[in-house]
Order: sequence, then C-alpha cells, then structure tokens
Amino acid sequence: MQVLRPFPVFYGFCDAKPFRTSYSRSVSFRLSACLLVAAVALGGCGPKSVAPAKDGSGVRGNGDLTARIERRDLDFDVEVTGDLRPSVQVDVKAEVSGKIKKILVEVGQSVKRKTPLLELDDYDLLTERASTMIEIEGAKLQLSKASVNAKRAQELLAGGLVSKQEAENLKLDADIAANNLDRAAKRLQGVEDKIVKTRIASPIDGVVTTLPVVEGQVVVGGPSVSAGTLLMTLANLTDMLISTHVNQMDVTQMREGQAVEVTVDAFEGLKLGGKIQLIAPIATIKNNIKGFAVDILVTSQDRRIRPGMSANVHIPIAHVKDVLSVPVEAVFREGKKRYLLLKNGEKIERREVEVGLSTSDRAEIKSGAQEGDVVSLVPLENKAGRS
Repeated sequence: MQVLRPFPVFYGFCDAKPFRTSYSRSVSFRLSACLLVAAVALGGCGPKSVAPAKDGSGVRGNGDLTARIERRDLDFDVEVTGDLRPSVQVDVKAEVSGKIKKILVEVGQSVKRKTPLLELDDYDLLTERASTMIEIEGAKLQLSKASVNAKRAQELLAGGLVSKQEAENLKLDADIAANNLDRAAKRLQGVEDKIVKTRIASPIDGVVTTLPVVEGQVVVGGPSVSAGTLLMTLANLTDMLISTHVNQMDVTQMREGQAVEVTVDAFEGLKLGGKIQLIAPIATIKNNIKGFAVDILVTSQDRRIRPGMSANVHIPIAHVKDVLSVPVEAVFREGKKRYLLLKNGEKIERREVEVGLSTSDRAEIKSGAQEGDVVSLVPLENKAGRS
C-alpha cells in the first residue's frame, strides 16, 4: 500500500491547495478539516464508502469524499470579542487639600450632573478669607491717604512750595498703595475659589462606581488631572462600549456607523444592537496579529449588563442569496487560478471556476460549473496514491 500524502488543508504539503479566504476564522471549520483528514486516511486502507452528510452534500463513492454544487444563501461575518466598558468614565479628584468633612453618596448610587458628592473641611480657608478681607480694608485706607497726599503735593508743586522730588515720592507712595490693594483683592479671589472647590459636585450624569476614601481622611489637591487624591469614579452606564481588535484583512470591509449584533456571555440568548463607533487610524499588534482597534457602541439598553462583562460582536460583511456554492474544501488553487474537480462516473475533470463570496465553510461559484455537479474534496495527488 502506498503511503498517503497528508490531506492538503494544511498549506505546503502538496501543490494543489484548497481555497481559503483568510486566516482561521472558525473553530468549526478547523474541526471539519481534521475530520476530513481522518476520513481520507481510513479510506486509503481499503475500498470503503463514505456516507452522505446530513445536508446532502456528501455523495457515496469509491472511498472518495465528494459534494454536490447547490444553491444556498451565504452570509459572511466577522466575530470578535471584547469587554464592556462605560462610554464615559470620570475620575473625580481633589483640587484643594483638606480633610474630608462629609461624603454625600455611596457606591452604586445614580447621580445627576451638579449633584453634591463630597465636602471638605473649609475652616482654614474661611479663616484665611477673613484675614485677607481685613488686609483689603487696610490697603484701602492706605491708598486713600496716599492719594490725598499725592494730590496735595501736586498743588503745592504748582505754587513752588515743595520740590519736584518730594511730589514724585508722594505719587509713588499712592501707586504702591494701589498695588497692595490689588494684590490683596486677587488673594481674596483665590481663597474664594478654593472654598468653592471644597464642595465637590458631579460633572456628569452617571453612577458612582468606586469610592476609595472615607470621612476624616486628609486629601491632597492637585492642579492637573494626573495630580490630586482620587475621591471617586463616576461612569455613564447608559451607553456601553466594547473595545476589540480586528484583523487588518477584515477591517477594510467595515465602516463607522455599520450595524452589528452583540451577545453577552453572562446572559445566554440575549442579543443587543450595536454599531461601529470608531475604527483606529493606525494599526497595532495584539497577540502577534496586526489589526486595528475598533470601538463598538451598544445601542440597545439593558440594565443587566455591566462593565467588565465579556461580549461577542458579530459584524456582517457580505450577503448573497440563492447562489451556487460548494464546500471550501472543494476549491483548489494553482497560482491565481481556482478550479474544481468534477466527477462524471469514474472520470475526473479539472474545471477552472470563478469564485465569489466565501465564508468559513462554503464558497460561491459564479461561473464554470452547474447546479447538481458532483465535485471531489480530495486533490488528484491523493487519489493517485490510493491502493
């Protein structure tokens, strides 16, 4: 018995290679290929027949795997996975330093924009404001006195009763007093701003998702987003996003705004609507696959879904109706050409065909063959090696 060559679903084992549309998109297809390998190997051990498949595509023959060309509707979609996350999430941080006086919300509570969240102790700031206001009153008195002296000096200078130098010095004293008053007023405004920031309100409509501080804790204020103690996190759970990564071969067939279907692992049978919100302009590599980050907006609302849950996204790419098709294993390639092995009794005819849409398991035949034709799923090299 001549040793059979491996079934050519794995590239590189023989010259005649089965047509594949892209990288492995379907676990079920790989499983089917493995089963076909086993069937071919068993067929080489003796003249055994293969029972027809449940869908009628398998045909009994002399140990050969065959299929009929049939009309079917073909749907090609891409399935990707990702985790649900809020469309808007805000970290609320302290802008001024102080001790937490009162926390007005709790984790899981829904809040509206401008709802009070937390209060800081403002005793020191109130004391500073009172002191600054006294300073301002003193600066006003000094300015008033200096202004009167400067005006009187100008009158005396006109009569030749004071020197020009003395008059200029009195005018300079008035200018200094005015500057001191302006500085005190700005300092008071700064204190007032800090007092306002001790009353922290919600910047968005959302839900309190984290609250890592407690009353009495001293927090540090920061002038920037990266600085300051984190007080709590708010998230808008009404609109959820799924961040995923799509292979570069498939992303070219997608567009922003395209409708998709979303399923959630935690709720069997739950189907939600969605749309592609963003396709990243620059490719990235994830799990050794070059592709593009894609954000999916879940347009159907369901209060049961929560951030962090695993979700599956079905992105429809193409659909054809009532077209001739064969299993993808029946389409072989040679260079840029695609061909079928048509069976007519014991004879095998190699027929070049035009292939249209291909899914994970079937390929559309646009021309070159007819409905009802029987095709082989095994390349000619394997047939020659049978005993």
